[in-house]
Amino acid sequence: MRRSSVSLGRLRGAAVLVAAVVLAACGSDEEAAGPPVPDDSFETFEGETTSLAAYAGEPLVVNFWASWCPPCIAEMPDLERVHQDVADEVRFIGLNTQDSLPAAEELVVETGVTYDLGLDPDGELFRAFGVTSMPSTFFVDADGRIVHRQAGLITEQQLRDLVDDHLLDPEAA
Repeated sequence: MRRSSVSLGRLRGAAVLVAAVVLAACGSDEEAAGPPVPDDSFETFEGETTSLAAYAGEPLVVNFWASWCPPCIAEMPDLERVHQDVADEVRFIGLNTQDSLPAAEELVVETGVTYDLGLDPDGELFRAFGVTSMPSTFFVDADGRIVHRQAGLITEQQLRDLVDDHLLDPEAA
């Protein structure tokens, strides 16, 4: 019985080619950090128009939330506590999505949130980020690249660990 006509040398050559393609697909360190944060504009709770580009040069935690989302409500005090502790090093923004402004404002007062807040009434940023569940939290490095995403409820300790792991400079600690 005759074996396949493909030689061992050709198989090795194909393996080297596949490895080269995989390495090329991995790209530079910049690409390895993750995709760039979407730069769609949005309105703040104060009525100003801005975008996430306004945060360039600063690590950022982006949290999508809504007043009709019980896990969102549950995690807001934890987000606020961590924000208070790392505000000099990491910026936080809560993007209220597909919600009414009065309901969102009422929840902000109830939870005592002081970090930056934006409106995403039609879910455009929600879709641009590829959010699949509520709440969702994204960790963006100072270069504007998403370095981690957390779907669902995040606890204070999880948030602290993820901020430490992905956003804070270990040499500065």
